[in-house]
Parts: sequence; structure tokens; C-alpha cells
Amino acid sequence: MQEELDSSFSPLGTGYLLADVTRLMRAAFDEKMQELDLTASTWRVLVYLRRSDGISQADLARLLDVSRASLGQVIDRLEKSGHVVRVEHSDDRRVWRVHLTAKARAMMPDVEIRARNLHVSSFGKLDPKDYQQLAKILLELRAILMATESDA
Repeated sequence: MQEELDSSFSPLGTGYLLADVTRLMRAAFDEKMQELDLTASTWRVLVYLRRSDGISQADLARLLDVSRASLGQVIDRLEKSGHVVRVEHSDDRRVWRVHLTAKARAMMPDVEIRARNLHVSSFGKLDPKDYQQLAKILLELRAILMATESDA
């Protein structure tokens, strides 16, 4: 493992490693969500709506970093399956707000349990001090990148 660390400790190597871990975590989570008949794109929408129910479709697309057209297709599927509803904004008929339905809210505890189990089976195997240090570093990197993004 130390050789792998030494050989990958470069800007490209570290970035690749972070992207690879993210890819593997997302794939594992996608697999867990399939048990609930949710796809990679649908569970992400539901999780974001859990945090910001009633957000506009345009704002949700920005948060998810997807095109408005792509998100529209996902929301169409979620609306058809009874997980979300679109509600026209009261002041601007061009704006649609997306809300979770009771069906989606009822399944969110199952989503959270699966997420927690994946977290425990992966991050839970790290030494608690290493985990805290990793979280601290990731928060710092996120803040740096967000500040860099807003400066651009």
C-alpha cells in the first residue's frame, strides 16, 4: 500500500485516486438502491429533494450538475412512478417546484439505512482518527475548490 501511495502521490495520481474511490462508492450505493427499484439518477434526485423539498427544477439541475433536459426526464419517470410531483410556482408560471410524495418520504428511511450500512462497511473499517482526518481534509478541499470556483 505504501508503494501505491508513493507512486500516486502526484496531482494526477491523487485526483485519480479520489475519483476512483468516489466511483466505487457510487457504484456500491447504486447497487444498494436497486433493491428499492431506484436507479443512479433517481436516488440522487430523491436525496436532494429530501434536503430541499420544493426546490425549483432549474435549481435542482444545478445542484446535481446535470442539464435541465436530463433532469426533466428523470423527474418525468419519478412523477410517473409516484415519487414526486411538480407544482407550478405561484408567481412565475415558467418555474416548476418539485416535491416528494408520501410514497417517496416513506421510503427515505430505507435509503438512509442502506447508506448508513455502506458507510459502516467502508469508512467504518478505518481507524477513527484516520476517518476524522480524512473528513477534515475533504472539507478543507471542498472549501478551497468552492472558493476557487466562485473566484473564476
